[in-house]
Amino acid sequence: MKIKNRINKIQYMQASKCFRAIKHVAFSALAATCLMACDPLGLDPTDKVAEDKFWENKELARSYVDRYYLWAPVTANHFFTSEQWSDNAIGNDDEDNNNFRQTKIFQRAYDALTPPGTAPWDGQYKNIRAVNIGIERLPNVPGITENELNEMLGECYFFRAWLYFEMEQYWGTVPIVDRVLDVMDETMIPRATRQELFDFMLADLDKAIGYFKASGETPELGKVGLNATELVKSRVALYAACAAEASSKGLYDKLPGSDESKALFRFTNTADHYYQLAFTAAGNVLGKYSLDKNYANLFNSDAGNVSPEAIWPVMFDDQKRNGFNPSYHNGPHGYYYERESAEEWNVRGSAFPTQDLVDCYYQQDEADGKWKKWWETSQVRDGMNGSVDPQTGMFKGSGENYRVMYEKRDKRFYATIIYDSCFYAGNVVRTWIDDTRNKEMYSALHTGFSVTTLLDAPTGRHNSSKTITGYYPRKFLQEKNTNTGASDKETQRKTCYFMLRYAEVLLNYAEAAIKLNKTGEAQDAINQIRNRAGMDNFDPKVVGHDLWEEYKLQRRVEFAYEVPGQRYYDLLRWNEAEGNTVIEELNRGPKAMMIFRKGVEIDQLGEGKKGYPVAPGEEGYFVPRIETRRFEYELHMKVFDDAKYYTFPFSKSLLESYQGFVQNPGW
Repeated sequence: MKIKNRINKIQYMQASKCFRAIKHVAFSALAATCLMACDPLGLDPTDKVAEDKFWENKELARSYVDRYYLWAPVTANHFFTSEQWSDNAIGNDDEDNNNFRQTKIFQRAYDALTPPGTAPWDGQYKNIRAVNIGIERLPNVPGITENELNEMLGECYFFRAWLYFEMEQYWGTVPIVDRVLDVMDETMIPRATRQELFDFMLADLDKAIGYFKASGETPELGKVGLNATELVKSRVALYAACAAEASSKGLYDKLPGSDESKALFRFTNTADHYYQLAFTAAGNVLGKYSLDKNYANLFNSDAGNVSPEAIWPVMFDDQKRNGFNPSYHNGPHGYYYERESAEEWNVRGSAFPTQDLVDCYYQQDEADGKWKKWWETSQVRDGMNGSVDPQTGMFKGSGENYRVMYEKRDKRFYATIIYDSCFYAGNVVRTWIDDTRNKEMYSALHTGFSVTTLLDAPTGRHNSSKTITGYYPRKFLQEKNTNTGASDKETQRKTCYFMLRYAEVLLNYAEAAIKLNKTGEAQDAINQIRNRAGMDNFDPKVVGHDLWEEYKLQRRVEFAYEVPGQRYYDLLRWNEAEGNTVIEELNRGPKAMMIFRKGVEIDQLGEGKKGYPVAPGEEGYFVPRIETRRFEYELHMKVFDDAKYYTFPFSKSLLESYQGFVQNPGW
């Protein structure tokens, strides 16, 4: 939608239109107000409240602010959208399931004429207006206590910063609307500089912190308060620091575009200024929560929302809400034949974890007890006779017990990844590939590349719903009702995802500490994350890289398949800070695990033991072969070879209709 039209709607929209939508949030309070306000002859509407009457009721004012919690980032969904944009996942290519076809984004198939469709522009300024109305009207609500007012104003300023931050992630900077506009206000609001936008968000968060401190209230479960605001402040400050570093390297000055456009991305504040803000804000929350002893409990149980780690959980219940049910869209696709009855988990679509992600989960070496890259442990070297090619970075090996590569891994691996021969919902998942070229009727069950002949081209329509990387996501699936297998896949799970949790406090603190040369503080925070995952303290001699690389690895693994994901935006800001015009992780195809075995032959489909591997001593048996491979099919390639991709372009129609609005550099 054109920004001019959007802001015009913000200005001229009657406030009563905003209020109608909340009538179901606090129905009893609204009904009581209607009974008092409606004309006895039925001449007044009975389904809405006039604006002035609305703000005379403190219960309705509370429900108005509660409505902010219904807003969610555009990538917060069970399709793991932003994970697909990153190198953590690759979506299938099923044409019937477009939520898993993110090609327009990761192949950069967009420009000013055809901008990307997934972005938080539509409705964002409407939400900002709703917050501005709250800031303006709440102080005049009769009967509201000082503590209640402070709490709600804190939420208002928090959400305004939150909304602008989401837009910054896509466009770098946008116009700032900090009050309720009326018909006399200027409609062509210019874009703020990026520093102005970051400083505005940080100032809003400081106001929220002040109000929450004055309130002294402990927020209800699922709501934000002082600690949530400090954490978000640390996040925003880290992004600001990276943007300031990019400015110091002249990243955007090197792109084509007008001087006016490039000037929007220049900073006068230093990166250290923002790193210090992030360090202090995250430090203010240290020790106020604790890491859950069992990482899997956060996601794969019904009790994640009450974890000691939960700061801002978003809760879903099959009796109250729907809209977040990864079990319906992710997980193994196909039949289970290793039970007495053949059951099918017939999901259509998934965001498949990549081997790039799986490589980040350390394995404990059986020889010396040290935590290492899995391909460097003695059991993999000896048991699989495998090694990584230094030129290609790809692993090759073979071994009867190839599953040794999945043993003694970082505990987070088992909570996040479904892999070959593991159990899911009481069934064995097979993702090996049948290395027999003359038949396709006795292949592995859950892989799109069920036989080697299919490796020559991208997967087809229905095969694309089966993993092409060798893995499925496990996070949030919960695996309920194993006695009925797949029959409950459509049931909404009683679960939650986290907008904010304590692990981010530790990791944001560590990142700022590293950049401020506070190595001891950073290492202590990172070790807490490692220890919770079952590992010992960080040792650069064992893993072969420095603390900064370890930090990035731990952040990636800790938040893999979170909702909304962080990996994509982390890659953008870290590479932006380094002044890179190419992001290698986003400029290649996904890495996959290929496990080659021989399947049991059958004469007709549906007979025999489909999905069973041939056992040693049986005809045709060979020792399983293992290799990793990077797909170079155009369909699965990701592109980031130009600095202009750090931001999205604004549409041509917007630029033509919005006087003085300038395009982002490079577009």
